[in-house]
Amino acid sequence: MANADFEPKKAASGGFDASSYRTVEQDAPSRSLTPFQKKLAGLEKALPGALRTRAAALLLALVIVAGSAVGVGGFKLRSRYNEAKSWYTVGVAADNGYTLSDELNERAYTAANVITTALNTPGLGADSAAVTAAQQALDAFEDCQERVAQGTAGMGEMYDADEALDSAINLLYGEMQALADDPLNMGAVQTQYGRFNSAGTVLGSLHYNEAITAYQNDTDGFPASLLKGLFGVKELEVFG
Repeated sequence: MANADFEPKKAASGGFDASSYRTVEQDAPSRSLTPFQKKLAGLEKALPGALRTRAAALLLALVIVAGSAVGVGGFKLRSRYNEAKSWYTVGVAADNGYTLSDELNERAYTAANVITTALNTPGLGADSAAVTAAQQALDAFEDCQERVAQGTAGMGEMYDADEALDSAINLLYGEMQALADDPLNMGAVQTQYGRFNSAGTVLGSLHYNEAITAYQNDTDGFPASLLKGLFGVKELEVFG
């Protein structure tokens, strides 16, 4: 045999060897999933392979749509809450400019004037039980007004403070009439007392309670009741 028959054959040109493959790069560190993303991944794995991609996309779409709806509904609810809360100071349309806060301020102002007159009335003065009770009722009334403005007291508490002031001023004025020469003609204090009662009459005729009740009825159902806590919407009380 010729020596050529035993020579190793050369590898065919154009083949691949180990050096022709690209080195596989190390995997980049994976980002950690949020708890919600983990739940989505778990739901996806539980589905048959053919449904995984479509189901995950559909679920994600539903989550986005639901989140958008809650946001829109929540902001709308918050806007309505802010409007209803403002009725205390700006009034409702049906009251034609009369407001709860203005009438309560009038009650406080005129009550203070009645008390001042009583302090200077012979037979009453600072030692009178009726004067003391009226002053205490006025102090509690004004304190409640401040807390309402700060959002730490509601209309129910304000109503109770007004009722207490009403009783105290009526009692005090009654004692002033008993000491007056002419109970039906008491001058300036009679005018102040008349304004006090007039403001009380206006308070009883305002449409504030009707408006608040309508707002409550509109926002007590689902999903509004669920959204209240999420968007910081507090309950509003009627004045009474």
